[in-house]
Amino acid sequence: MVEKNKILIIEDDFDLVWMINKLLEIQGYEVLTAVTASQGIDFFSRYAFQIKAVVVDLTLPDARGEDVVAEIFKVFPKMPVIITSGFEDRTQRTKLIDRGVAAYLVKPYDLNNLVKILTELN
Repeated sequence: MVEKNKILIIEDDFDLVWMINKLLEIQGYEVLTAVTASQGIDFFSRYAFQIKAVVVDLTLPDARGEDVVAEIFKVFPKMPVIITSGFEDRTQRTKLIDRGVAAYLVKPYDLNNLVKILTELN
């Protein structure tokens, strides 16, 4: 049996997590979901070698998304990370892209665009 690509979603908006999860499962991905930074880092530490990409919200209840990205990059500096944010901040976007983030999506974003980005990372 071929192992599915695992995607880790770290997002505290339950409705958005549900929609992303359903769409990615239809596309053949296995989705791990976390609603806090600490839960996301825990999942990443357990499944790091199986995760294809991580989608991280910049605003989480227990930490900044930037801190989560820094923790991920300590372990895997080349891990594809997609940042999502409810605010368009071009300075922040540039800073994160310069640090190695694969993409920066502003909410509400087209979920098909997320799938396209994940497909291109393959």
